[in-house]
Amino acid sequence: MKDEDLLAFIALNFLRYFDGNFVQSLRLKSLLPGDLLSTPSLLKSFTSSEKIMAKWYEVLSRGLHLKEFEACKNMGIDLLAFGDDSYPSSLCRLSTPPLLLYWWGNQKTPGKAVAVVGTRRCSNYGRRIAGLLGVRLGREGFTTISGGAFGVDEACHEGSIKAEGITMAVFGTGVDQFYPAKNGPLFEKIKERGALVSEYPLGTKGMPWNFPQRNRIIVGLADVAIIVEAPLKSGAMITGRIAMEHGIETWAVPGRIDEGVAKGSNLLIFDGAYPLVDVDSFIYLMKGSPQGFLVSAEEDKLAILSPEEGQIYKILRERGDRTVDNIAGECKMTPASVLECLGKLKLHGLVAMSGPGRWVINEMTEGE
Repeated sequence: MKDEDLLAFIALNFLRYFDGNFVQSLRLKSLLPGDLLSTPSLLKSFTSSEKIMAKWYEVLSRGLHLKEFEACKNMGIDLLAFGDDSYPSSLCRLSTPPLLLYWWGNQKTPGKAVAVVGTRRCSNYGRRIAGLLGVRLGREGFTTISGGAFGVDEACHEGSIKAEGITMAVFGTGVDQFYPAKNGPLFEKIKERGALVSEYPLGTKGMPWNFPQRNRIIVGLADVAIIVEAPLKSGAMITGRIAMEHGIETWAVPGRIDEGVAKGSNLLIFDGAYPLVDVDSFIYLMKGSPQGFLVSAEEDKLAILSPEEGQIYKILRERGDRTVDNIAGECKMTPASVLECLGKLKLHGLVAMSGPGRWVINEMTEGE
C-alpha cells in the first residue's frame, strides 16, 4: 500500500467513525484513500456530521497522522489497513471489520488460531482449564488469541508461552498502553512469541466501551472460539454471542449450574455452542482426526503408581479438588499416608495444590 493511502487510513482511524466497509464506499466513488488527504473536503460526501468534519480537519492540521506513522515506524509497530495484502482476511467476516490494525510483535499472521476467553473473576477451575488449553494448543502448533485481561485470558496466554507456542493479545487500548499494568511482563513475552493487536491509536486509554468493541477482533482473528467461563453479563458472553452471530465455530466449557461464573457459558451451550467436555478430544478434532476422540492415557499413568496412589489419583480425577481429610475419609487412609502419596504423585507431575490444603489433578501434564 502506498504511504499516502496508509496515512489517510491513520487519519481516518483517529475519527473512530469509519470501519473497513468504508473502503467499498470509496471504491464506489472511484476514490483512493490518499485522495482524501489531497482534497480533505471530499470526506463531506461520506458524513453529514459537522463534528466529524471538524475533527478531520483538526487531525490533518495538527499532522497527527504523520506523527503516528513515525511513532509506529520507530517502535516497530506494523500498520495493517483494510484491503491491504497484510490485513488478516478472516476479519472480513465481521459486519464491522476494523479500518486499521496496530500490530506489534514477532508473529505477522495468526495462522491457525483459537480464541480462548473468559471472565476476569474466574474460578480456580476456569483458570486451570484456560491454562491447560493454552498449553495444549500451543504445543500442537495453534495460535491462541485472547484479551490479555486477568483471569482466563492471562491463564491462556501463560499456558501457551509455557508450551513455547504462539499467542496474541487484542487490546481495548493502544498497543503501547499495557492494561492491566500488572500484566506488563506478560505482554512483553507475548510480543516476543506473538503479537499485541489493537485498532485504537497509540496512547488510547482503557475506556469501558472500548473492550466490547475489541472482542469482535478476538474472534474475528480466530478459526474457533472457546468460552471458558462467562457470567450472563460479561465481556466473554459478548464475545461468545459475536462468534455465534458471525458463524464462527464456538465452544464453551460446561460449568456448575449454580455458579454465576458459568451461567453465561452454560447458556451459550443451550443456544448451540459445542460443549467442550474433554480437552484431548477437542485437540484431536482441531487437528482434523477422523476418529474425533483421543484414546485416554489413563492406564499408562496408573501403571506407574502404587495401589494407594492410584486410588487417590482416581478420586481426584472423578470428584475434583479435595482436602487431605476428604481424601483420607474417601480412601479409608490416614492423613499421614495420604500426604505421603500426594507427595509422590506431585513428583510424578500428576497432582498439584489448588489452594491452601487442597489438591487437584495437574491438568498441565495431560497429553504428555
